[in-house]
Amino acid sequence: MKLVVFDVETKKAFDDVGGFFPAKLGVSVAGVYFRDDEETREFYKAYREEEFPEMFRLFERAERIVGFNSINFDMPALSPYYVGNLLDMPNLDIMVEIEKVVGHRVSLDAVAKETLGEQKIGHGLDAITYYNEGDWESLEKYCLQDVKVTKELYDVGVKQGKLSFKDKWNRVVLVNVDFGNIREGEAKVQTTLF
Repeated sequence: MKLVVFDVETKKAFDDVGGFFPAKLGVSVAGVYFRDDEETREFYKAYREEEFPEMFRLFERAERIVGFNSINFDMPALSPYYVGNLLDMPNLDIMVEIEKVVGHRVSLDAVAKETLGEQKIGHGLDAITYYNEGDWESLEKYCLQDVKVTKELYDVGVKQGKLSFKDKWNRVVLVNVDFGNIREGEAKVQTTLF
């Protein structure tokens, strides 16, 4: 399988664009984990705006594109940079899958902390500060850490069929997930020749 796990960081916050309009935020950097089981290769890479065409070629080849809050945030934020519909691709949004079971949204940090014993290394607004300060090293490190955590959650979900988090009463909630039954698809518009 060709797998993409990704996360994006934005140039602006919702307050800067007048509300929940992900497509207006501008993407500063996108972090990607790519794995091709047939070619037995894998890598992590941060893509800046001028490198997005290269990243989209990976998306177009992927049999599964995994994110956390990617359907409602990351894909819409990336949409101005792509001529096709990114949501027509074979997306798996871990947050959406958890929400289907528990009935509410859960943060990446909460699931990572309980499932993996790891925490995020900052807050999304930190990424905007890094971008505004031109601190690309910190920005890329922050983004790729979120990609790593998301990839590890995906792997646990595939292998064990469950993820966990603590609810507001500090009780551990086990969530059964089935990442094997997510719709497989392909991009409707191909923008590259290869």
